[in-house]
Amino acid sequence: MPEIEVLQPSSPKLQPAPVAVVPVVKMVNSTGSSTSSATNNNNNNIAVDRKPAAEVVSRKPPALFADDEKKSSKIQELRTLIENCDDFVRRSDDLFLTRFLYCCDWNVEQAYQRMFKLFKLKYDHPDWFIDKQLGQYKDLLNRNVKFVLDKRDKNGRRIFVSKMGNMDINTISATDLAHLDELWCEFMLNDLETQEKGISCLIDMSGYSIKSMRYLTPTNIRIGTQKADLMPVKHMEFHVVNSSVFLNAAVAILYPMLSKQIKDSVHFHYSNWDSLHDHLGKEALPAEYGGTNGDKFDFDLLYKQLLDLEHHYDNLVRFGYELKPHVDRSKYAKFFQSVEKTKSSKRKHKNKKDENVEQ
Repeated sequence: MPEIEVLQPSSPKLQPAPVAVVPVVKMVNSTGSSTSSATNNNNNNIAVDRKPAAEVVSRKPPALFADDEKKSSKIQELRTLIENCDDFVRRSDDLFLTRFLYCCDWNVEQAYQRMFKLFKLKYDHPDWFIDKQLGQYKDLLNRNVKFVLDKRDKNGRRIFVSKMGNMDINTISATDLAHLDELWCEFMLNDLETQEKGISCLIDMSGYSIKSMRYLTPTNIRIGTQKADLMPVKHMEFHVVNSSVFLNAAVAILYPMLSKQIKDSVHFHYSNWDSLHDHLGKEALPAEYGGTNGDKFDFDLLYKQLLDLEHHYDNLVRFGYELKPHVDRSKYAKFFQSVEKTKSSKRKHKNKKDENVEQ
């Protein structure tokens, strides 16, 4: 399949090209404020081999930082680069672009390079990225493996919980876990406060099985850490609780593959809740972790945060799969065939896993 190249901002190839304009709808972000998102009228049948949407005229979404000329200029500069960087339709609304700008201290070139490396990773490994509508992830969400709390920590960061004991190696794949991470990261980063302050990851190792070590293959570690390093999060901390001897074995395998930035942000609390509260506070945590936010997790409430944005998520699937109207689709025939083959393989694997569960 053809390679997509990382173009420098000064490249003559970065010239305006016809880009389909799609309608804009209002959505509510994770703080309850309204934002805008590009939509597609044909979203009910999203597929990797669909034809580009017809061009339609729409109202431009409200600009962020309209009263800050410097930041507004950087957002527009990055948008121009991204909209003309390759043959695919790319997301370029303000709220998406500011994630990368915050993460890169508003350095446009660094933000552009980070975005394109993430696009390239998705092109090379599409099965590691969300590729279907949100409703099709409900069963996976209901495994209660990963979720975001309804309150922020003492530093104003979102708290992303991973219950490692709820992972079932027989029914949940490494790419399923990557999809969960992406779904929840999209929810958290669709908010300026989180973009500015960052995310606290609470990793609960209770019930972690030695069987889960099978996730830690060289390929899974390589792709998973690449994706984690490229996610546009300005500040991320990892707080590990209820750890065990199995965790020590997993860390011994995984740790050398982690970037220095991630290594420096990992904190092990074991079952010392005072230590955990020093970083996160008590107010956002349930009694399970010595907190004051209820006796247990209210999963209906937590998942409602995500499901309320179903229309927004369904509109994101096309990015990185839909080509611009002027592009000859035959140029990427092998790419689309590869993506469809991967999706077909995942459907067969899911059916097999469902059969194992029923037995």
